[in-house]
Amino acid sequence: MDQLDRDEELRWRLELLRVKLGEGKIKFAAHLADDVEKSLTAVRYGADGKIDLSTVDARVRSMSLAVAGLQHREDAKNAISLQDIANTYFGAIEANFGELAKDAEERGFNVNEAAHAISETTDAVEEFTSKLPDFLGGLEDFWTGVAQSSDYHIQDINGLKAVYGGDLFPSYTRNIASAIGLYTDTIVLSDPFWNSRHIFQNASKEQQAYYLIKHALNVLRYKDLALAEVGKPIVVLAPFRSSVDKHEMEFLQHATEIDALKHASALFGRDFGSSEELWGFGDTLDTPQKVVDALATPDRLLFDTSWNGALQEQIVRGLSSDWHDVGGDQHPGHMVVGMCYGRMGQATDLLLKSRYLSGVPLIEAQTSWEYFNWKLEYNAAQKPDDLTSLHMVKGLQHASETDEDWLGHIPPAALIEMRQQGAFEEIREVLSKGVNEIAVAKPDGYFRSSDQIVDNIRNAFDAHTKEIADLRAKGVRFAGHDLGSMIIAGGIDIASIITGTPTFGAASFAVNQLIDVPKLREIPERFRELKNAHRELKKSPMGMLFKHK
Repeated sequence: MDQLDRDEELRWRLELLRVKLGEGKIKFAAHLADDVEKSLTAVRYGADGKIDLSTVDARVRSMSLAVAGLQHREDAKNAISLQDIANTYFGAIEANFGELAKDAEERGFNVNEAAHAISETTDAVEEFTSKLPDFLGGLEDFWTGVAQSSDYHIQDINGLKAVYGGDLFPSYTRNIASAIGLYTDTIVLSDPFWNSRHIFQNASKEQQAYYLIKHALNVLRYKDLALAEVGKPIVVLAPFRSSVDKHEMEFLQHATEIDALKHASALFGRDFGSSEELWGFGDTLDTPQKVVDALATPDRLLFDTSWNGALQEQIVRGLSSDWHDVGGDQHPGHMVVGMCYGRMGQATDLLLKSRYLSGVPLIEAQTSWEYFNWKLEYNAAQKPDDLTSLHMVKGLQHASETDEDWLGHIPPAALIEMRQQGAFEEIREVLSKGVNEIAVAKPDGYFRSSDQIVDNIRNAFDAHTKEIADLRAKGVRFAGHDLGSMIIAGGIDIASIITGTPTFGAASFAVNQLIDVPKLREIPERFRELKNAHRELKKSPMGMLFKHK
């Protein structure tokens, strides 16, 4: 773009600013009003009828940029609705895999069994994998076109949003909306096909077919929930920004490297100054025993919380599982280093997307939850002699680990009916209060705030349990299902995210500059000043882990 084009674009933004001012859609703080008025009244038109750019100062130019950004946001939202995005996405999945899902259901196959059956049939593998590139190409075109509109719509949902991460997609063994759809307003899931491109690129044809079918049948279980017209959507699907925005991917890679080096330092009890140094160290760990001997904190070499046995045995098991299957090798040191990057990248990606969408990180897998909390710990400690932020994380990280009765096995049709009727809205409001009170807590109340969250949740569930008991006694049913069949026992863990790495605000940086929040360069110092730390908490989502028992 040459200078003439840049000048014309600036004039367009200035005219847009004039229109928005005339409509009364822009307000100014009282202490800024006089200076802004002087800048605006200084703007003049030239003899050619165009705005004389020499009369436009930096303040007005900045305002025009902000207004143009807001206009772009509205235009993107108006281009396509969230409902239309959902209809288009699920329509495509239904057209490609609907009959297969129906056939699997009629045969009594669960998602995993159906996927295995396809992956073990040579003709079916060839048929599905041959069409996979075109399918992924269509998804790329779709998400490239609507991802920004989708993100803006999701950001503007006013309510408790749970952003799923820690795995490609929720477990096929249960519908996660059935477990928590009553306690959150909207669950944001990521498109598993698009986020599995690394598998489709590197795995065998049999594995490609397996994951394709597994994702398809699993996704279709959320179709009715995503398309239900209930005001705030129960479920939405959207790709992680890092999968559609190369700048976000570059930022993610940079942040992941920092956290991977920190996790490796915690594992081995030594500092690593670069990725090259870490991978070089990994080269020397060419046997499981050498890995174990090098560990300073063995409990942080976590493959899966469900695995038992000695670490050497787990390392061998890890080498023979996904690490080898999806393009890895048989070198134990490489696997451990790769886990540092993979696990920290997974946690970072979820945190970034949650903040960008103004949501709550939602993790289903206990192993991913452990790595997520370790990431928070690494980001909280500024330096060894300043552990204030780390102590805050420790105090809030495990606010509640309790057994309560809750409605965690709700059939999708019953959940839709409950939401349409506005049933149990109070429980979401009370739980949200527990989150909101953290954001407005006074600095001297930090170390009591975790107790307050626990009290809020316990009080909410006490009242909720009584309400459920009363309704059961009255025989209340939803979509033909008795409430008693939906009750399970489970626990809720809550983590507060207080990151000391200043660049983690970058995802929402542009928006943050329109309101009174600390600038990026100020964040580290403000973390060390307890009196100001609560302002950072306002930008820090809570993390939730829902567990079944």
